[in-house]
Amino acid sequence: MGFETLRGFRTLGQSDRDNLAHATREQRVDAGATVFSEGQSAEYLWAVKTGLVHLIKRGPEGREIVLEVVPPGELLGAVVALEGKNYPVSAVAAEPTVVWKLPAAVARTLCVTYPTLRGSILDQATARLRSAHDRLRSIALERTEQRLARMLLVLADKIGREDQGVLVVSVTRRELADMIGATVETTIRLTSKWQQAGIVHSGRHQLGLADRSGLERIAAGEDAQPRG
Repeated sequence: MGFETLRGFRTLGQSDRDNLAHATREQRVDAGATVFSEGQSAEYLWAVKTGLVHLIKRGPEGREIVLEVVPPGELLGAVVALEGKNYPVSAVAAEPTVVWKLPAAVARTLCVTYPTLRGSILDQATARLRSAHDRLRSIALERTEQRLARMLLVLADKIGREDQGVLVVSVTRRELADMIGATVETTIRLTSKWQQAGIVHSGRHQLGLADRSGLERIAAGEDAQPRG
């Protein structure tokens, strides 16, 4: 199994699917290790098989911002691989991760044969760019508490898992801070406040959404009332 199981690639003919599988390589990446670096030549198109990858952009003052969290089944570095450009961001494994990589030349050849494949890849990239743009706009215009609530809701929909009836997101306070352009101290203070109000359950490297509607009100700029 590999790229042929992903959206867009499933429409390939059998012979091309076989060639795709033959050209794909699987790679294990330790937590904190880099899949590819910003500015590096995009020689491969990547996809996440298992685990979680952060797309990270370094700001002008050296601060790193997590632009996107990429779960299993999604592509990495796809558009620049098709265009023969450099990766505009770095990709770092947030936990032990397995990725697939496909030589960019193979991907470009397939996209010539199957224009719908290129369209699917561009659609995925456009959605990711829109998400990054919305996040940057949020950093500029919204209160920190709003941004944090909105980010937790996004992550819950994307990578949340059910645990005893509660939707749990595996994320550290530092990662949340980097995603919303805040300090770790502020993020800890806000999540502690929400825990006291019964809005979230706090655990080691994770947060449970005990009161999703409360988070939604905070994200909308309203004051959530504690559950009781």
